[in-house]
Amino acid sequence: MSQILPLIKRIAQNVRDKSGDGRLEKFFIFKMSRRAFAIPAVDVEEVSMPVSLLDIPQRSEFLKGVVNVRGVVIPVINLRSRIGLAADYQIEDSSRLLLFTFKSGAQVAMMADEIEYRLRDGVVESSTAERDEDREFRMAVIDNVRYPVLMIDMWLEKNEIEILQTVVESF
Repeated sequence: MSQILPLIKRIAQNVRDKSGDGRLEKFFIFKMSRRAFAIPAVDVEEVSMPVSLLDIPQRSEFLKGVVNVRGVVIPVINLRSRIGLAADYQIEDSSRLLLFTFKSGAQVAMMADEIEYRLRDGVVESSTAERDEDREFRMAVIDNVRYPVLMIDMWLEKNEIEILQTVVESF
């Protein structure tokens, strides 16, 4: 049986569903501080085991350090306090490093406490329901559960992306 037909049927069902805007996407479900988030799979470059974090001078709560992934230096950011979570975290056996590449070509990594599911189908809701400071979380319905969708670039200021690029260039 063709895999396209079930996909078309799901999209058609989602269009009729008033809670969604009809877009079917693939998501990673991950946890930070016991809170579950979704992140669009197309935004994730790679998921890997945690590697040694190199401290950098003048690091901040936002910039935790850098990692070397196959010879590429990548800054590791911590968005936890920006999204209303405790900033501190411990790296455990279940922790995973999520790597992202922005449109500008800049790369960045973020530590997740654990990943629950890989590549789950979900529908993005047409209206956002959660606000945090001046930013909003889009919400996705995945297996009948609503998850806030973490869009990494939305939580970074333009000057911060430039700072991250400067950090990489200094190595």
